[in-house]
Amino acid sequence: MQNFDERVFETLNGSLIEQCRVPGVENAFEENSYCMNLYGDMLDAYQRVVERLGEKDEDEDVEIIINNLLSICEYMCLKMFYYGKTLKNDKE
Repeated sequence: MQNFDERVFETLNGSLIEQCRVPGVENAFEENSYCMNLYGDMLDAYQRVVERLGEKDEDEDVEIIINNLLSICEYMCLKMFYYGKTLKNDKE
């Protein structure tokens, strides 16, 4: 079972179905949003790299790069959320 922090993160990144989303948290990947436009640019660049490398669908090293950057992003987001909750409570 996910904790609240993870549910907020997954609501924000659009990976939860509607019934599981945290109320009041946006989906940052809605159509025409800043994040969705960046994601689309990344996919286009990824396809160009794969084509230059002569691969059919994916390149293992590029997949490692993308997946590790996504993992770093999730780790940092969850830490920021935790520190936001913790430090806010410390200042009150």
